[in-house]
Amino acid sequence: MLHHARGLRAFLIVLLGLASVAGCGGLEPKRDGAARADGRVSDLAPLGRDGLPQTNDSAPLHLDVVPVPPDAGSDVESTFLDAEGAEARIGADAIPPATDGGVTPETAAPPPATIVVLPDTQYYAFAPHTEVFAMQTNWILDQKSTLNIQAVLHVGDIVDGGTPSQWAVANSAMRLLDGHVPYFLVPGNHDVDDKRGTLINDYFGPASMPWVTSTMTSGQIENNYAFVDIGPQKWLVLGLEFGPRDAVMTWADAVLKAYPNTPAIIVTHAYLYGDGHRYDINVSGLDKNQPNYQWYIPQAYGYTSSQGINDGEMIWQKLILPNANVRLVFSGHVMSAARLTSTRPDGSRVHQMLSDYQWLNNENFGYGYLRVDQINFAKKTIGVQTYSPYVGDYLTDDANQFTLDLNL
Repeated sequence: MLHHARGLRAFLIVLLGLASVAGCGGLEPKRDGAARADGRVSDLAPLGRDGLPQTNDSAPLHLDVVPVPPDAGSDVESTFLDAEGAEARIGADAIPPATDGGVTPETAAPPPATIVVLPDTQYYAFAPHTEVFAMQTNWILDQKSTLNIQAVLHVGDIVDGGTPSQWAVANSAMRLLDGHVPYFLVPGNHDVDDKRGTLINDYFGPASMPWVTSTMTSGQIENNYAFVDIGPQKWLVLGLEFGPRDAVMTWADAVLKAYPNTPAIIVTHAYLYGDGHRYDINVSGLDKNQPNYQWYIPQAYGYTSSQGINDGEMIWQKLILPNANVRLVFSGHVMSAARLTSTRPDGSRVHQMLSDYQWLNNENFGYGYLRVDQINFAKKTIGVQTYSPYVGDYLTDDANQFTLDLNL
């Protein structure tokens, strides 16, 4: 394990360094021999269409409930749930029906509830940084009670090369949450081979994750959904594979339509691009010579192309736009931090967020940064922060620390 002083130095380097707008910890398949783009963006600022950083003009954000420092001692540890704790029951049958949308009167306002998003962890699945993966999940356990953490969402690229040893590291780290916090996984492009084959079900099969309500294919976790209490509200969490196939889109649409009054979260690996727009094959196709080419677009990988490969814009048009219950979308894949809020014709809004730190400071590392999304039902806000248990500090630029309205 690296010394704490080295971690502090690494954090200073992060603040002073330039962040790479690069994809998913590895090159997309080369179709024409073109090299990887090497543009850099300072402080992970979101990019505009012209490739220039947007202005950061938001005030510093402070969570309504702040994390307890790791050295707080036994008071934190005593709040852990054991395997038989009440919060281990998450199925739809364990949640009483809501009569008013699930939100209690403001006179009895519930405490803020937190969702933790784990961006691409692929470089923590092998030496020399395997301790960082467990550091992230241990931090979640430490803060579970203080931050009222209700769910953990992994946006894919769980591992880097899909080897049994890497999956074992991921399994060891994620399983620390078993019986304490429900967590949800989707495969990224580094978790599958060129035919979408994967070892994910050997380590995270549905039978070993009883909080997952159902999956598209029996015995396979790649496309899944579950119900989870987040504060006073029951939510539907829908996980989709990388570049979902057409059949997956049809299945997911049926799931969303079966629960039209339940607010939904979609988790998928590749959806939002680093400039804050959705991945869209119509922007520049697969021509890497185009100035607005979207690097690492799902279609560039060619996975089961005969079965369809849906990018972010296709997911929006086919799945999110027609289903007003979808309110949040989380993704990773491309080294950046960006967000987009879109409004449907009926006035309902969708917050879409990208977070991926794997090439932060142009290193194959990521420093253990994760997203802390705190939903305050009383104030009707979502406070987003980006924290590293490895560094012990936050990224505070506008791309990584901001407040959204609670769009329910």
